[in-house]
Amino acid sequence: MLIRLFLLLFFTMCAMLAHGQALLPSTHPLIGKVLDRQARFIDENLALDRVRERRYVFLGEKHDNPAHHALEQRLIRERFKGVQSSSQGRVVFEMLDSSHDKAIAELKPDDSLDQIRTGLNWPAKAGWDWPSYSPLFQEALKNSALAAGNIDRPFISKVYKEGEQVFLNDPRFSTALNPPNALRDYLLDQIFQSHCGMQSRETLTPMLHIQLAKDASMASAMLQTPAAMLIAGGEHVREDTGAPWHLRKQKQDADVLIIQMLEVEENNVDLASYVKKAGKADLYWFTQATEKKDYCAGVKGKAAQ
Repeated sequence: MLIRLFLLLFFTMCAMLAHGQALLPSTHPLIGKVLDRQARFIDENLALDRVRERRYVFLGEKHDNPAHHALEQRLIRERFKGVQSSSQGRVVFEMLDSSHDKAIAELKPDDSLDQIRTGLNWPAKAGWDWPSYSPLFQEALKNSALAAGNIDRPFISKVYKEGEQVFLNDPRFSTALNPPNALRDYLLDQIFQSHCGMQSRETLTPMLHIQLAKDASMASAMLQTPAAMLIAGGEHVREDTGAPWHLRKQKQDADVLIIQMLEVEENNVDLASYVKKAGKADLYWFTQATEKKDYCAGVKGKAAQ
């Protein structure tokens, strides 16, 4: 019963967060600005240069924000602009998992969106929002760079049932074993909040293992080529607790660029508050916001049915 409830909450929450929302009209002064690690605004062209030049680029998004998806498409395009595709490696997506690997290998750079959807056997309703992510898939595919980063549903279920012993003897998940206490505690706190407090903190260890597996998997997928870009939720690209941490554990001298795309908050121009919430990053790219929603209300309603 517990695992069925967990899977219902887990996949329902993912699906709800993934569907695009309308942007709120705004004249906020931070929209379009790029802040660096030293809390200095930098020219957009300089930011684009860094996206092209750095080996491993992490883009952290809010899943339901169309401004983030539009910016991601632009950054993919800029990443491959005027260079050989092979030199920039892959574009790895949280939204694609290991079950898509074979289909991705059979797709062609000039495939239409319909052909890509058919090839990936994309579900009609559940899961990630096709209109939001298909243009990004197509942009990556044009450069033969489309790649999956996530773990699939059967593996998620296996991790939930068997725990971290599933990671043994698989180098992709070596960094998911025995995480530091600070990382473990932070993730447990985030998981408790993101799953709407519907399980006690003491029962969240399986979800912790899943989160670690997802981040380790995305980092490992990036390291399959000498350069790569990752598109994932903002929590997954946090420097000290997400995929960048796992990547650097495997490749200590990795040339990394972490970009957090941040929604502006009405009447808030306090840069320190945005940085504190997003965590350490190399660049913070401010965008329009979407309407705030209580996703937990919907999840609790489904769980009660």
